[in-house]
Amino acid sequence: MAIQWWAHRGSGKGALENTLKGFEIALNAGFRAVEFDVMLTADGVPMIHHDWVMGRCAQSTDPAMAGTDPLTPFNSLRARDLRHFDVKGEPLPSLAEALAFCLQHGLQANVELKATHPANARALGCAVRAAIEQLPAGQQNHVQQHWVFSSFYHASLLPLKGFDLALLYEQLPDNWVLHADALQVSAIHLHYSGADPTALRRIHTTGRVVRVYTVNDLERAKMLQALGVKGLFTDRMDFASHSF
Repeated sequence: MAIQWWAHRGSGKGALENTLKGFEIALNAGFRAVEFDVMLTADGVPMIHHDWVMGRCAQSTDPAMAGTDPLTPFNSLRARDLRHFDVKGEPLPSLAEALAFCLQHGLQANVELKATHPANARALGCAVRAAIEQLPAGQQNHVQQHWVFSSFYHASLLPLKGFDLALLYEQLPDNWVLHADALQVSAIHLHYSGADPTALRRIHTTGRVVRVYTVNDLERAKMLQALGVKGLFTDRMDFASHSF
């Protein structure tokens, strides 16, 4: 079975990451699955963004904010404030907009829940679930059956029990299986530096899927597939057509 490629941050780190235009780029490149990050605004709206501060991913377009700190914390801004930021001319999408785009175009998605603080980790999971529950029943069922929700923050995944869940790790900790069993996750997502044969064997022994991020080298991809890895996240839009 060919390995599944996921477009990291929609269309790769940098450029138009975590924007609907980026998703369109991945779709046109041949990707059928995208990964993106969701965070909570100050007023509790789930929006698509990666960094905990502004400046790298998105820049202000509001002249009134020209003198403000470019490293403004994301979670200090309201949803309406974020409408005055863009990513190379593209707006920051809400989770609702990202859901609609992916469903319209038949894209599978891995939604990474990025809590900005342990105190709002569970609230983020609740907000993501609420956004899904606003969808028509048929679309809700599709998301529940075909999408993946991942996080480094276990509390963010608790409100999403019943969905396809994955725990994120850079290196596999000794107690990972306790958390995986408690959350009933079906997969573990590992950084490529932690995806060694021993770690992969430990995960596969429990019957769980392994996906690895962020793989931008084809030889590494081939090696990981040989070790039983099922999915790879990549910044390389030219990798969509590669199968081994």
